[in-house]
Amino acid sequence: MDQLDSLNKSTKKASCKRLVDDKSGLIVPYLWCKNDQDQEGISAAVQLTNNDYFDRVDVVCKNDGDRPLEIKIFFVHEAFSEVSASFYSPADSLIYLYGKNTISLLNGNDCASISIMERKHKKAVYELMENGQIIHSPLARGLVVCTTMYKLLVEPGVKMGVSNWIITGKNKEEVMLFDYLVKNQTSIY
Repeated sequence: MDQLDSLNKSTKKASCKRLVDDKSGLIVPYLWCKNDQDQEGISAAVQLTNNDYFDRVDVVCKNDGDRPLEIKIFFVHEAFSEVSASFYSPADSLIYLYGKNTISLLNGNDCASISIMERKHKKAVYELMENGQIIHSPLARGLVVCTTMYKLLVEPGVKMGVSNWIITGKNKEEVMLFDYLVKNQTSIY
């Protein structure tokens, strides 16, 4: 893993910490913890994979304390160019982002909560994350911010992980193929 930190939580309010300083990826992970967990520690390791076809972020958390901890992992993707449509498809459990000549697909582990907001609401997105929440909104257009939230109950001494990735291609078939390969960690080479 690229990074291993012991996180210090605030005694006044919930803690939401950005897990990477690297700005090369399209997805940024955040870790949220409740305020009554300040004596325990959470160790977090993050692995970033960036290439021409996809960006992937893997986060593994370990409970270093002596009681179960509820944590939330947020993955935030901000579109850098306008999309004509972005929406969550319950049938596929995927977020589609349609651009001029491309389609992007945002995916990760199952059982996530999804939010797609216009970028003008970016401040509200981060304020909600501070409280460990997201607004469940399935579609937006223009410059968008997509947020995926995972809730984990981590037992003492246990490691748990989640992943999130974005794939860009020319059409739905191409991104679905690459999504399958990434999800199953298969190579076409």
